[in-house]
Amino acid sequence: MTIPSDFPREPMQASLAGAQPKVSVRVDALSGRYTDAPTESEIAERYEVCEDLAGQLVAKCRKNRTEKYAALTEQQILERLLAQLLGTGWGSSSEMRWVIRRTAAVLGWKIPESSTVLNTLPTGA
Repeated sequence: MTIPSDFPREPMQASLAGAQPKVSVRVDALSGRYTDAPTESEIAERYEVCEDLAGQLVAKCRKNRTEKYAALTEQQILERLLAQLLGTGWGSSSEMRWVIRRTAAVLGWKIPESSTVLNTLPTGA
């Protein structure tokens, strides 16, 4: 599997129990150093989830473009979907923005330069 270079590779969030301060890291197998970066298998797993979600949104957009969202522009539809995705907690904000950009690319929809919401690449992406 080839993961696109624009797919987010940000540190994973962790919640560790206990009263003492903690740092969520692991030992990197190659360098032997501590890191908070995700492993390649973790990145691949997140990519598969996001790619699947983008595929589902493509079908939804094609259906709703002529029905439910007929009065909206493509940009408005994408911004609406992004707002919904960000509220789900299904992934990081950078992953959800990637999903929307991927959906737009598959549909052949252009994201205008004026769309700061959709064109913003979150820090670390």
